Amino acid sequence: MRFRFLVLLLFPALFTACEPGLESGPRVDLIGSSRFSTADRRLTRAGDTVAVKMFAEADDSPITRLTITAEYLPVPEPIIYPTTTDELNNLRPRTYTYLDSVLNPATSNANRVAFEHVLSSRTTAGLEVWRYEATDEEGRSGKRSLRLRYSRSDSAQAYHSYSVPVQAPARGTFGRRSFLALREGLVFPKFSVHSLAANQAIVDLVYLPARDTRAPTLTTALDDTLGLKWSTRRGTLIRRTSLNAAAFSGAATLAAFTTAFTQGAEFTPRTTSTGTLTKGQVIAFQTPAPDSKYGLVLVQDIITTSIPTLVLEVRISK
Repeated sequence: MRFRFLVLLLFPALFTACEPGLESGPRVDLIGSSRFSTADRRLTRAGDTVAVKMFAEADDSPITRLTITAEYLPVPEPIIYPTTTDELNNLRPRTYTYLDSVLNPATSNANRVAFEHVLSSRTTAGLEVWRYEATDEEGRSGKRSLRLRYSRSDSAQAYHSYSVPVQAPARGTFGRRSFLALREGLVFPKFSVHSLAANQAIVDLVYLPARDTRAPTLTTALDDTLGLKWSTRRGTLIRRTSLNAAAFSGAATLAAFTTAFTQGAEFTPRTTSTGTLTKGQVIAFQTPAPDSKYGLVLVQDIITTSIPTLVLEVRISK
C-alpha cells in the first residue's frame, strides 16, 4: 500500500491519521507502539512528553486539510480554585489549535497522510482532549481524539510550579518545542506559532542558540534577532539575579518573586536576551499587563547531546 508523507505549508513531513465515521470521508486512526500513545492516559508529571502518530486515508477524494486542537478543561493557566461547585462549573474550557495545514491536492497525492506529533501536556491539574482531524476536498472530515488527565496535590498553593524541556530550533525542522508560555507552562513547536495568532500572543520565552557559539540563550518575543513577524509579541520582562538553586527553592511567595525581579539587573547588551545560560542560573521575570505576574526560572539542566535542550523549572504567582 502506497501513501505519501506530506509537506505541511512550509514544513517538512510530520505524521498523522484520521478517525473513521459512519458517513463516507477520511478515516483517521492513531497508530500504537511502545512510543506512540493511542489510549486515554492519566499522567503523573506536569508537562509530560506524549508522542502520537496519526494516519488518515480517503478513498474517493483527496485530503485537503489537517488540524490538531487541544481543549483544556479547565483553562490551562493556574487558577485560584473556587469554593463552590457553581463557581467551578462556570470555569470555561479553552481550545488551542496546534496545527491547521491546508494541502494542495494538485501537488500532493494526499489520499493517505501520516503525521507524527510530539506534544507537551498541561502543567496545571485538569483534562486535555487532543483532536486529530482530516478533511477531504468534499468538506467531509474524520477525527480521532486522545484524553489526557493530570492531577496535582499542590493546586491550592499561592504559586504555580513546573519543569519543562525547551528544545533548540534547527534549520529545516519545525517540530522542536522552542516557544514557552510561562503562565500556562505550554511549549509550542514552530508549526504551532508560524501563523496561529492565539498561540503567538501567549509566548513569553524562546530558545535561541547564540549565533557564533550555538550556546543556549533565552529571549523574549520582543527580541529583534528572532525576526518574528507576529501581529502580537508579548512584552515579558526578564532580569538577571544572584540567586542560586537553593534560593530558588526557598522562594514561594509573590513577595519573594517580586523582590527578585525588582532587585535584579537588566541583561546586557540586550535587555530581551539572557545571553549564554549556565546550569543553576536563576532568571526573574514579569509578564505584561493587564494580568501581570512575577516569577522565577531556574536552569535545571543543559542537555547538549542529540537535541540540545534546556530543562527549566518555573515558579509563577497565581
